Amino acid sequence: MDTIIWAGLLAVLVLIYRQSSRRVVLASWWVVLILTGLLLRHHITSGLGLGLTW
Repeated sequence: MDTIIWAGLLAVLVLIYRQSSRRVVLASWWVVLILTGLLLRHHITSGLGLGLTW
C-alpha cells in the first residue's frame, strides 16, 4: 500500500518538475489523495473484519 502512495506522489512531483499546467498538477494531487483515502479505508476495514484491533 505504501508503495502505491509513494508512486502517486512521485508522479505528481514529476509533473511539477516538467512544469505541467497547474490544473494537471492539482487534478493529479486530488486523484492521489482520493485513492490514498480509499486504500486506507479498505486497509482499516479489512483488518477490523479479521478481528484485529487498533
